[in-house]
Amino acid sequence: MHEWDNEKQKKFNSMFFTLKILALLFCTTPVFQYYFTENAFHIWSNFNILMPVVFLVVIIAVVILWFVVNIKFVNNKFCKYVEIVVYYLICLCALLYSGGYESYYKYMFLFMIVVYTMEYGFNLGSYVATISSITILAMDLIMYKSDGVNPYFQSDIALTAMFYLVAWVVGFYVKIEGEHISELKNRANIDFLTGLYNHCYFYETLENMFKNDPECEKAISVIMIDIDYFKSYNDLYGHQVGDDILKEIAYVIKSSSEQKDIICRYGGEEFTVIYPGINQKKAIEFANNIREKIYDHKFKGQELMPNHNLTISIGVSERKKSDDNVRNFIERADIALYRAKFFRKNRVELYTSVFEQFSDLDIDNDKGMTSVKALITIVNSRDHYTYSHTERVVIYCQIFADYLKLCNEEKKQLVYGAYLHDIGKINISKDILISNKKLTKEEWDEIKKHPIDSADIIGQMHQIDNNIVDIVRQHHERFDGSGYPYGLKGNNINELSRMLSISDSFDAMTANRPYQRKKNYEDAFEELRRCKGTQFDPDLVDKFIYAIDKLM
Repeated sequence: MHEWDNEKQKKFNSMFFTLKILALLFCTTPVFQYYFTENAFHIWSNFNILMPVVFLVVIIAVVILWFVVNIKFVNNKFCKYVEIVVYYLICLCALLYSGGYESYYKYMFLFMIVVYTMEYGFNLGSYVATISSITILAMDLIMYKSDGVNPYFQSDIALTAMFYLVAWVVGFYVKIEGEHISELKNRANIDFLTGLYNHCYFYETLENMFKNDPECEKAISVIMIDIDYFKSYNDLYGHQVGDDILKEIAYVIKSSSEQKDIICRYGGEEFTVIYPGINQKKAIEFANNIREKIYDHKFKGQELMPNHNLTISIGVSERKKSDDNVRNFIERADIALYRAKFFRKNRVELYTSVFEQFSDLDIDNDKGMTSVKALITIVNSRDHYTYSHTERVVIYCQIFADYLKLCNEEKKQLVYGAYLHDIGKINISKDILISNKKLTKEEWDEIKKHPIDSADIIGQMHQIDNNIVDIVRQHHERFDGSGYPYGLKGNNINELSRMLSISDSFDAMTANRPYQRKKNYEDAFEELRRCKGTQFDPDLVDKFIYAIDKLM
């Protein structure tokens, strides 16, 4: 819409520029008439010899001024007023050249009135009409020397009345047309159901923000909001009641936001808020405030919803200097929203990237980091589950490490191990990775190679700690010694690897897979308890369950 407005305004400016040039050329008619009349010498004697030269110089100056204003200073008010004054003086000079109060060219002022009324509206048009009328009538009264009734004054009263009439008609038309266009634009940008801005306006606003601040000098944050279990609500009460809920939620979001915030309905049950000049820390506070107000609000029929309440999940993202387009910015917020929905809903999640977590790991000349990024990207392209699974496992490990109060070095090793534990799957056939059938023995043997393959890949990076390599290599070992690849048992398994194993298995149980229906958290906790002492370290299982249950 904004680009369309700019294109339309350019066409209008071009039209106005052409009209002004044509009107200016018309003003030269009295000058040519002056030079080719029999009374040229008489008229010449009444004016300074420099007047024709000055007149032509002024016309040339005005043409240049209009050209500059039209190209560079379209919205410069000073240039606009200078232009009007110069145009008025040119018309006045042309009028004096053509006989003053006796001139037949008094209607030249109509060009000014029409052009400036069309371009700037009735108010400016009426001012131009007033000045033009005063000029003509004053000329009639001052320059007419005969006794009796002044016929020029009488006829020019009708002319000046026409000036006002033209200004009013053109101005009224421009006003009505502007209001109509404004209403159409408003309807095009507003979501009919909620009264918020719509999906199209959301994208256009961000595009303009990025374009106006290419160096990212001002912070921009965005949150994406999704109503939890809204499909279930619609199934219970019907879509009309669901629409009422959407309007209520839109009202709560709007009442929880500031005037400068840009609130949009993204589509379906999703909403977005753009926070100009706000960093992600502040945006998280705003998002939590909205989430809490929705949670406290009493909605019709909420008692039949999970947790007996209607809740929302929110993803938060802040613009980074590395952003190359709006799409990446929104995608990060969408990824954060997905995490919030996955991690038990009714929560706010900030976007964190797999790659950003490596910022404090000094890998030689970034070559190793580039290799890691390339490998993870390839794995993602072949099996998106592995990539999203990795990110979730990292989050579980971070929560687990914080609960156990691990030192910074141990936490870093656990997190890096979580990021890299499945990187060896790049050597596994894509058909096996995405298969929804039971694997054959040969296929399963190929899958079981990935811990060693992962360890071999990262072991070639000299800056990677050997303990991280061990964590990755041992993350499929079992506490009772029945795991792979080495059949290690009990405390012979790296402790951080035992923690990774629990986090890895928990996510595998709670995520949708083609061959397995996901478990809810309670069922997954029960499965972890059942496998205490066999697959998992019994002491760590209890601590993991407590950490996830209380801290998420």
